[in-house]
Amino acid sequence: MGKIHRLDEHLANMIAAGEVVERPMAALKELVENALDAQAHRLEIRLVDGGIERLEVHDDGEGMDTDDLRQAFERHSTSKIRSPFDLFAPKTLGFRGEALPSIASVAKVTATSCDGNVSNQLQISYGTPVAFRPVSRPQGTSIIVEGLFRKTPARLKHLKSVAYETSLCVDLIEKMALGRPDVAFKLIANDEVLLNTTGRNDLLETLAMTYGNKLARQAHPFSVSDHDFTVSGLWIEPQENRANNKSILVFLNHRLIRFFPLQKAVTEAYGSYLPPHRYPIVVLHVNADPSLADVNVHPSKWEVKLSKEGQLCTLVADHLVQALRTTFQAKPLSRPVIETFSEQVPLFDVVRGIEPLPPLVEVNEASPTYRHPTFPVLDVVGQLHGRYIVASDPETLYFIDQHAAKERINFEALIDHLDDKVSATQELLVPLTVQLKPSFIPKIPDYLSALTAIGLEAERLSETHLIVRRVPLWLKDGTQEAFMAELVERFEEEKTLSLASLRHAALATTACHKSIRFNQQLTLVELRHIVEELSHCQQPYYCPHGRPTLIKINAEELWKDFDR
Repeated sequence: MGKIHRLDEHLANMIAAGEVVERPMAALKELVENALDAQAHRLEIRLVDGGIERLEVHDDGEGMDTDDLRQAFERHSTSKIRSPFDLFAPKTLGFRGEALPSIASVAKVTATSCDGNVSNQLQISYGTPVAFRPVSRPQGTSIIVEGLFRKTPARLKHLKSVAYETSLCVDLIEKMALGRPDVAFKLIANDEVLLNTTGRNDLLETLAMTYGNKLARQAHPFSVSDHDFTVSGLWIEPQENRANNKSILVFLNHRLIRFFPLQKAVTEAYGSYLPPHRYPIVVLHVNADPSLADVNVHPSKWEVKLSKEGQLCTLVADHLVQALRTTFQAKPLSRPVIETFSEQVPLFDVVRGIEPLPPLVEVNEASPTYRHPTFPVLDVVGQLHGRYIVASDPETLYFIDQHAAKERINFEALIDHLDDKVSATQELLVPLTVQLKPSFIPKIPDYLSALTAIGLEAERLSETHLIVRRVPLWLKDGTQEAFMAELVERFEEEKTLSLASLRHAALATTACHKSIRFNQQLTLVELRHIVEELSHCQQPYYCPHGRPTLIKINAEELWKDFDR
């Protein structure tokens, strides 16, 4: 008997589901794309327990008649392609005809649709049709998915916490809303409204609703085109940046994609405006002839192959470079208005001493008892470009990053003065308000617990705002907001964070904000003092963020270069 046989339809759909529907977020993406392809103007998405228990997508699109609703859940059924040309130049978000049968094979699905004339409901339970009946509904389609992966426990066990799965779904809808600001998105998770956009086709307004008003105030619209591409969107000023490139959003013909060459080009365009290992926030809407893109290279259509990608990258990067230069160029100095005052006779003769200005670098007179055993004894030569300390020993020339060096010095000083168990706190005179993205809302309870563990007292002010009333003494003024933003990023990237990790992040942020900056001119005495302080650190060669504090050039290499 032969070994090869044909898979039955249900098993084939389950295998396809493994490629297309690996978690609730993936199912949600397919359903929302179908709604957008159906010309919906309003979408309501509901989640119960991160979509694991229940996921709903309701739209006001074209809807389906009786035959279309029956056919929609058959494998490879689609209204979006009819010829090979349509496959290689798709004008819709979906086209394979695998999403609905794949989802229905691993969940209970209830689909209700009305095309304006007839309205029907189809029920499928883990691949088996259960009921088909006429119902009453306005024009549009509703898809309800329940018990996802309940009969496939191997997949269910790979899902994360409800909060994590919820945040993935909300993050997806935030991005899709930025891709379609002309569509109103309403997202409700466990009866709480997390996102509600207006659909007024205002990208800046949609950015404010997803990323917050503070970031939107630093956003700049742009538009650029050539004979192949038209690109529009928003670029955000570089002081608002992220730890990864996930906030460089690329939409190709309204399709959210991962396109690393363009993300790299955007990051390089920001260049020296960003700190090391940080990435900008940019929303890019790329419109091009569909034949230039191959979106059939990834099961979930996240990645594409794009003809003339170098041309697109150059077009966008050149425009951003020019926009940044124009925005951040030095402003002309305006002449001050000089007012004249009549001399006033003092009532008392008071002799006032002139108070000296505080030193630029705080000097600790106490002589440290520890010196790093491998740190060289250096003779400070001077300062280069207001950024680097130039020093030498008999055999080597050293360049010391003054900001990174002072970060390390401050970081270790903070550690020395921090009690590992109990830290004194102080109440803020003016409470600090922190705005969070809607996708972060499910993680707020864990976030508040983490803040409490390190001495910050915060509470929820509204759906997307926290208020901080008390902070530990070691978290200095001017650093609290930066630290909390960094902690949000860490929570977005990692499922859990240890107390030690939280303290390290807080201290590193505080040390960074207390440090001297680039382009800050220092005296020779101050330069020598930084080098001396650095030599007494436990780890003098790297800042708390892992960047090197100094590099060296061997004298022999210089002699060779000068033919000595």
